[in-house]
Amino acid sequence: MNIDSMKVAIRPMSTAQALDLGMAMARHWFVPLWQIWLGMALPIYVLFYLGGMLLNINFGVAMGAFGGLVFWWLKPIYEKPMIAWLGQALFTEPPPIKHTIKSGWRSAKSYGFILLFKKRLSLQRQLMLPILMLEKPSKAQFKMRLSILARGQGGGLSWHTIVLVNIETILSIAAVILLWQLIPTGMVKTDTLFTILEYQTLWLELAWGALYFLAASIVAPFFVASGFAVYLTKRCLLEGWDVELVFKQLRGRYQASQASPLAELQESGGLGHLNNLDGVQNNTQSQISSASNTAEGQ
Repeated sequence: MNIDSMKVAIRPMSTAQALDLGMAMARHWFVPLWQIWLGMALPIYVLFYLGGMLLNINFGVAMGAFGGLVFWWLKPIYEKPMIAWLGQALFTEPPPIKHTIKSGWRSAKSYGFILLFKKRLSLQRQLMLPILMLEKPSKAQFKMRLSILARGQGGGLSWHTIVLVNIETILSIAAVILLWQLIPTGMVKTDTLFTILEYQTLWLELAWGALYFLAASIVAPFFVASGFAVYLTKRCLLEGWDVELVFKQLRGRYQASQASPLAELQESGGLGHLNNLDGVQNNTQSQISSASNTAEGQ
């Protein structure tokens, strides 16, 4: 990582401050992160959830709920390319969205056992993703690295995950209620939404699945960027990035101060006068040498 070109002012922070920085990063880069998540998650959603609902309609096989569970379980696969894109956008230039999505699909199997089985229900998943994607550690290195970076975080990361899960659920429920309020009363046979929920009609299941997908896509950039910010601030604290940057700034100021007198002389024409004096001195010396040679000849 070239910390000189970092586009965010990273310094040692508390977990709450780092999470707040991550939320700001997610707001700044929300559109590309959202597009990457859609490019990874939409095919899985269509294949498993909508495909399961199609089996339910045609063959009476209740696969819709199972497809929704598979879609939810594979969330870490959608989040990995977002970390890769953030890493490049923060230190260099952001890569193309299509290229990031293609790379995400090619590397979908990497670290699959850790993310989908061993650590799938961990409340610190947003911190594990940068470690795996940027450092690419071995199994033993990953365990040690996660222990070091998670040390001193308290319950900040866990509570952040719980809050975002609740926000995701609240957005889904609020969207269903809003949709219900917008439906004309003449188009429904029941008076309350709870009656429709009791019957679990097909259109309601499809609407609930689509609205949950939309809510998850909105929350995902904030979840990923917040974990990435915590990862960066923790590395800054452990490796002294802020101290290194200060020394580099001091070195740059010293070099600029040494170069400034010569630049001022050049701008004022002082170097030209010095060159003229050198020329006069050389001519004088040559004339003295000629005179002494003539005297010796006589």
